[in-house]
Amino acid sequence: MLATLFALHLVLAAPQGTPPAEAGPEDWPYETPPPDQQPPAQPPPTTPGRSAEPARASTAPATGTQPRRELSLLSAEPLGGGSAALVWAGWSSLGIAWGQGLTQRDDLGAFADLDWAKTELRLGGFYRRPLGVAGGFDLAGRIGLAWYANFGGEWIHDDNHHDRGVELSPALVLSTRAMSGVISLSGEAPVTVTVKHDAGMLFTPRFAASYETPLYDMVTVGVRAALGYRAGAGDAPLRDGMADLQFLVLAGYQVL
Repeated sequence: MLATLFALHLVLAAPQGTPPAEAGPEDWPYETPPPDQQPPAQPPPTTPGRSAEPARASTAPATGTQPRRELSLLSAEPLGGGSAALVWAGWSSLGIAWGQGLTQRDDLGAFADLDWAKTELRLGGFYRRPLGVAGGFDLAGRIGLAWYANFGGEWIHDDNHHDRGVELSPALVLSTRAMSGVISLSGEAPVTVTVKHDAGMLFTPRFAASYETPLYDMVTVGVRAALGYRAGAGDAPLRDGMADLQFLVLAGYQVL
């Protein structure tokens, strides 16, 4: 018993060890210190004499010149806000027309045409608007409205007589650019209502083809050929069925 108490006294009287130091963040095995922050990006050095502002797209106009687009009153292409004039002469018509682009797609114009073989005068206006593309051709609709007067000349048609009335002429136009010019095809269906004597009606459908090419600057030249048929009823002049052939030389002037 005395031996046991003596041994316990020796254990309690022995000096205590130094307590372990507290673990720091670098000694904690499950937690890593945050990575060092990267320095902020510095702007690239600027060349002396040049501004540090970001480069901008150049707004200077191109040095190249765009070729002029020929305007035509016979084609399916709109005037695009421009204006153009056209004169013609040949068998069997003399005439002049002028057109103005009201918008990029809508054209309005006026014309005067004298068929000197039949002594028929037409004074009126027309409206044209593109309809799309068909088989590589531009497609447009055109409609004209005119006052009609026949002066009764008999030097070629001895059965002609005086008359007057109103003519409505719808048309469908196809055109394409080829051979350094514009080729136009049209199907027209004019209907004329005459009011003199006992009144009457004329129906003169025709198919026409034309070619126009630039001569110089804003002037174009060309030709137009048309083949049609004329028939009527009532007391309209030259109402008996007959072929109607035209061949015209064209000259145009355009203002863009």
